[in-house]
Amino acid sequence: MITSNPRLSFHLDYGADAQFGGRDDLEICEQGMLFRSRWQFPIGTELSIAITHRDPRRGLRRMTLEGVVVGREPQHGHGCVSTLLFLELPDELRPSLREFSRTLATAG
Repeated sequence: MITSNPRLSFHLDYGADAQFGGRDDLEICEQGMLFRSRWQFPIGTELSIAITHRDPRRGLRRMTLEGVVVGREPQHGHGCVSTLLFLELPDELRPSLREFSRTLATAG
């Protein structure tokens, strides 16, 4: 799960591991996302990402997005930057995802 709090949190399934980060650790748009974490996912790995954020008009929102890792770049001493391409983003999620992306951009 990724949240839009001042500090981001990344969690593996069932809470097996977690990592906290800042807004600089995530870029997101309707096509996909870049994120920095200590985990290195092999290219081709399918991930399910849950994003929770507070939409000013609709309140607390949770989105689940499916994607595939299409790139990864090890960062010396800083983990790995992974590129995730979303698979078939439902139309009803697009406005919430745009709002989440704007929230990240304006808060940084």
